[in-house]
Amino acid sequence: MKFTQSYKVKFHDTNSNELLGASGVLKLIQETGMLHMDFARPSYRDLLNQDKALILSSIRINMYSPISAYDEVTVTTWATGSRGFTTYRSFQIHKGEELLAEANTIWALVSVSEKKLVKISEVDFSNFQPEPQLELDAPSKVRIPSELKLSLVGEYTVRYTDTDLNMHVNNTNYPDMFFNYLPSPEKKIVKSVAICYVNDAKVGDNLKFYMGKTDGKYYMRSVHEDGRVNAEVEFITETLG
Repeated sequence: MKFTQSYKVKFHDTNSNELLGASGVLKLIQETGMLHMDFARPSYRDLLNQDKALILSSIRINMYSPISAYDEVTVTTWATGSRGFTTYRSFQIHKGEELLAEANTIWALVSVSEKKLVKISEVDFSNFQPEPQLELDAPSKVRIPSELKLSLVGEYTVRYTDTDLNMHVNNTNYPDMFFNYLPSPEKKIVKSVAICYVNDAKVGDNLKFYMGKTDGKYYMRSVHEDGRVNAEVEFITETLG
């Protein structure tokens, strides 16, 4: 079962080029997924009342055309199946008949209090009848080449306003958080971004950001002070004309 929601892109959600950045696109995707859950049930709040939550594990977003301030767009989402502790969902963003972006996502079901994985079969998701997953040109999971040397490009301390209901950095903030460390970010637009969320970050956590580039792709990794990986990212960008 597919679910579609319409939006008008707000000017204050765009960057200096009046374009929606990768985090803005992810926010549209996330909001639509939440609304689908509210409509079909169980909602995200229903899960929390069962001491459970769906946590984004991996995502790939392909952006085919820029999304500008005041564009009227529709976002369509649908479940694509589940296995073990994970469930899968796809997204498309259109402006009229034009396909602007697509995404595949992987979500893990966890126990909030015990902070451990829970089998998808423990929740009745039968209202979300699966449909075929999008066939994108690359997988959702990031694979940083083992031979690629990553160099330290910056550090960041997590603040309260970075966090969400679960009190860790909201997954929608990650694309822009990483994008800011690219060289001359104001001259770039994202054509594709993939993120693997490995270990969450909370208020006060200090993260170090490392980056390398090969075959036209930027690879990045954020690391906790104790050496645990926070997230890994792959960017494909295009220079603005």
